[in-house]
Amino acid sequence: MAHRKPVTIYDLAKDVGVAASTVSRALSRPDRVSADTAARIFAAAERLGYSRVGATYSEETHLSNTLVFAVADLANPMYADVAAGFQQAAQAAGYTTLIINTEESGSLEQRTIQQVVSRVDGVALAASRLDAASINKLEKQRPLVLLNRYMKGHTCVIPETERGIAQVFRYLRDLGHRGVMYISGPEMSWANAIRWRVASEYAPKFGLNLWRTDYATPDYSAGVSAFRTWKDTGKTTAVLAFNDLIAAGFLGEARAHQVRIPEDVSVVGIDNSTLTTLISPELSSMTSASTEIGRRGAESLIWQVTHRSIRERKLMRVPIEFIPRASTGPSPQS
Repeated sequence: MAHRKPVTIYDLAKDVGVAASTVSRALSRPDRVSADTAARIFAAAERLGYSRVGATYSEETHLSNTLVFAVADLANPMYADVAAGFQQAAQAAGYTTLIINTEESGSLEQRTIQQVVSRVDGVALAASRLDAASINKLEKQRPLVLLNRYMKGHTCVIPETERGIAQVFRYLRDLGHRGVMYISGPEMSWANAIRWRVASEYAPKFGLNLWRTDYATPDYSAGVSAFRTWKDTGKTTAVLAFNDLIAAGFLGEARAHQVRIPEDVSVVGIDNSTLTTLISPELSSMTSASTEIGRRGAESLIWQVTHRSIRERKLMRVPIEFIPRASTGPSPQS
């Protein structure tokens, strides 16, 4: 009985049209070749029946049924909602989620993920602080999805920021406001950059003048500092904060200085977290579709894990809405 000759790396190299050394690197260190080349090699390996003990990225069998979910700040209610949506969808598909809190640190994010990446099936980065090169390198090692961040060539799940900002600005304009101060988040945050870009584009369309504060950590203290900036400049009758935590800090400091909300200044947050109804006055906020983004992120990552030899990257936009509450009202200049 004739035995079929085992498929070698030379067979794969000939099929794909690359050097045998490139095939060897792709199978042992996929981060050292381009993602497209690796995908072609893995597809050829599966089609030709190549077998190698220790091959990882191209195998159809799961390593551990575990997904990494790295989040910038788990104390932030919005990120907690993203994590919850991700974990629920992963659990429903039979996967365990390993959650890593990176504390807004790109170096901590990179170091921690590299310690576990070889033992998991896929990686989700929520509001990642990694640079593009680090993300590209990581994606060569394991299937990857980006949440609340867009990078060309990767699967990304992001909110429809344009829709939400347009609703907020239309609402403020109709209340008679003519100036808005945007309270910035972190400098390395993609969400902060896109929110400011969209706000800058849409403000003139609604007859609004727009200012911004300096970059800041997305926490309560940033809102306190932003209030002092707003009080010193006196330029606007409304503020839009990077998130609900910052907006809460602004409200708290305004109350301490006997500034009335919304009679003297209207305040809008972003995320529509549980915090919005726990503070006084209740906070108007733009949703960030956090739970849905987490759910779709898990589903798309699991699809990549189970179709390892196919390189298909998608951009998914999740609709968001503006929810007005007691922190916004007519402009005092009306």
